[in-house]
Amino acid sequence: MAALPAGLLAQTNVQDSCVQANLVLVEAGIGLPQADLADRFGYHGLAGAGWQFKSDKNLLFGLSGHYYFGDRVKEDSLLFNLRDDNGYIIGNDGALFIPSIFEQGFDVMFHFGKITSLLSHNPNSGLTVMGGVGFFEHNIQIYIDEAYVPQLNDTYKKGYDRLTNGIMFSEYIGYSYFSGKHFVNFRAGLEWSQAITKGRRGITFDTLEPQDATRLDMMINLKLTWVLPVYKQTGRSFYY
Repeated sequence: MAALPAGLLAQTNVQDSCVQANLVLVEAGIGLPQADLADRFGYHGLAGAGWQFKSDKNLLFGLSGHYYFGDRVKEDSLLFNLRDDNGYIIGNDGALFIPSIFEQGFDVMFHFGKITSLLSHNPNSGLTVMGGVGFFEHNIQIYIDEAYVPQLNDTYKKGYDRLTNGIMFSEYIGYSYFSGKHFVNFRAGLEWSQAITKGRRGITFDTLEPQDATRLDMMINLKLTWVLPVYKQTGRSFYY
């Protein structure tokens, strides 16, 4: 009896054993700012992607990045030095303009954690806890026809956009589900984040006040994550 010269890949069965995998992550969610961040913005949406390594002991570590967006800006003094009593900005052609104002931000994070055996559906699923550390930045986006409102061109907007960034920490609790079907795997949970930040623009043009005080920007995010696992396959030989 002799072995075939080439091994064939055995199918990974997540229902029977804890398996090693690379995880491609696609995330979406909504969030509620807290502390100093809540003084500037209302609730926001987020979208992101990442990669994690899952060990055969259900340990996790990896990288992710997210984009934050929203239309709830609470800075009452924003552009007040350019607006008239009705909130309009007068263009160089005499027309009246109202700027569109939005929140935007992003993070880049390193995560580490574990899928526990609590509420386990199979050896690869269960209650999941993670921590993270990384970088967080946010600012105010101002959209207006700059050809007619040159006082808000790309250079002058920097005096109003409240650019802020710094180090961020996060704690996550959720549930990871691996079905054994390649495209039916997900994670859902809550993440609490705390960022120690500072404004990076110096003096703002509307308030004429420095923006270099240390801030505590916090938020709670509800995240839904689609997981695409790439399993480590094992080879086996067939005999005849």
